[in-house]
Amino acid sequence: MLRHVDDRTEEQVVPEVVLISGPAGVGKSSTAFEMSMQLQVSGVAHALVDTDELDRIFPVPDDLYRLTERNLTAIWQAFRERGACRLIVVGVYVHEPSELAWLGRAIPHARFTMVRLAASIPTLADRIGRREIGSDRAGQLQRARRQLRKLDRERRTNVHVITTDGIDVVDTAAQIIRLAGWLESG
Repeated sequence: MLRHVDDRTEEQVVPEVVLISGPAGVGKSSTAFEMSMQLQVSGVAHALVDTDELDRIFPVPDDLYRLTERNLTAIWQAFRERGACRLIVVGVYVHEPSELAWLGRAIPHARFTMVRLAASIPTLADRIGRREIGSDRAGQLQRARRQLRKLDRERRTNVHVITTDGIDVVDTAAQIIRLAGWLESG
């Protein structure tokens, strides 16, 4: 049986959004997919969006963030029309204030739970080496190192940091679901 939030109308239900951020190779997508599987097993209605798929275009326009926001707005509206009130969003920097601004416009009145996944350079290098089988393996690892340096400088207290070195994706996903409180309500 599918569990909805309650019997309130769509307009009364505050969207609940889990934002999963972190450098390339840290396990954002794998964790989000695992969260989705665990929520499905529990009958919890939800949707999932990887922001990489919202703006995969070349040449890259100067206003890429506008395209990303526009696409998420349309997707969220479609998900809402189908009853979704919970959304998992994946992206390298989705927890940062500049990202939260457009995410808030795309998903009005949302309550955000922000999670940043972290891992060591050796872990990232291993995961990227196994995942990237094309011509951009070295480039992806360089980007991951830059992303990690930038993210490690951040000290915001409203972002939950979960280290994924040696941690099973099943456990990481369950921890985030608990943080969001998605199995206690509904």
